[in-house]
Amino acid sequence: MHRKESLKRGTGIVLFSGGLDSMLAARLLMEQDIDVIGFHCLLPFVAPDADPTKLKPAKIAAGINLSLRFHRCGKEYLDIIRNPAHGYGKQANPCIDCHIYFIAKAAELMRELKADFVATGEVVGQRPMSQMKHTMNHIEKASGLQGYLLRPLSAKLLKPTIPEQANIVNRDMLLALNGRSRKAQLNLAQRYIITEYASPSGGCLFTDTFISGRVFDLIEHHREIDTTDFYLLTIGRHFRISEAAKLIVARNEIENSELEKYMHTADYFFMPGFKAPSIFIKGTLADGEIEIAGSMISRYGKRHSDPGAISVFQKGKFVNTIHPGASMTGDRLESMRIR
Repeated sequence: MHRKESLKRGTGIVLFSGGLDSMLAARLLMEQDIDVIGFHCLLPFVAPDADPTKLKPAKIAAGINLSLRFHRCGKEYLDIIRNPAHGYGKQANPCIDCHIYFIAKAAELMRELKADFVATGEVVGQRPMSQMKHTMNHIEKASGLQGYLLRPLSAKLLKPTIPEQANIVNRDMLLALNGRSRKAQLNLAQRYIITEYASPSGGCLFTDTFISGRVFDLIEHHREIDTTDFYLLTIGRHFRISEAAKLIVARNEIENSELEKYMHTADYFFMPGFKAPSIFIKGTLADGEIEIAGSMISRYGKRHSDPGAISVFQKGKFVNTIHPGASMTGDRLESMRIR
């Protein structure tokens, strides 16, 4: 509900990443005595069981006294990743479609709370794919927020929004930043005594070359995918043993425990009864491919004269035991590695 009893000038929803630009956008509006609510989208790379209030964006928001709402990106978002209307960037990053999706979700919250506008930390000309002026105009239209999408850091370079025209937001107190230089933002951070924020280049794993290869492999080979599949792209070594099956091999005890946590979602799960990595398998196994998993465990495990058995689970239920075979050769292993 809209906070009618408040003495604030209005209410704005700020798309909040935890980066400096979104923090500054929020502070510029808070400085105008506007009731600002942060909105953070949890990408599928975040663990399904993660408590969003314990994550870094929540801690950063608390540092500027910003209340934060969360949206966990689900199937609708995964469909966008599989087939982005505006295409990918250099890697698996569908930046324009992501922006439209995030802003449209913020718009839903705006309507739910009867807020006055949505704001972002975007800067005209900062990112070539999604922050050129004509693209920003297109995103505003496509997200259903024409006239109600405010970019405080570059507002004076853009047409006045409806909340500015209605004097809910004072346009004179907004900025006209342009381009990729961070000098103005860093100066503002000093003014607001902001010292902790997410790196502008360190966030989106869809732009990471290493992870992007795994993303494309996943969406090209598997029709049914979910957020757990995307989270597991960040864990272990990944191998494609056939068009129908991929293997995730844990690298350490922490990853073993994490894979075991989601073993009920695996089509097959191999758990050795000796010191060796667990293997999570997505897809179907043909004749002889169970032995491939066993030989990978031999490759990465510490074998003894009697190493013990490997328990095989299917959809979380125990089905069989196998014994590790000969260790897979390095050349064959590398030929299967997903890059």
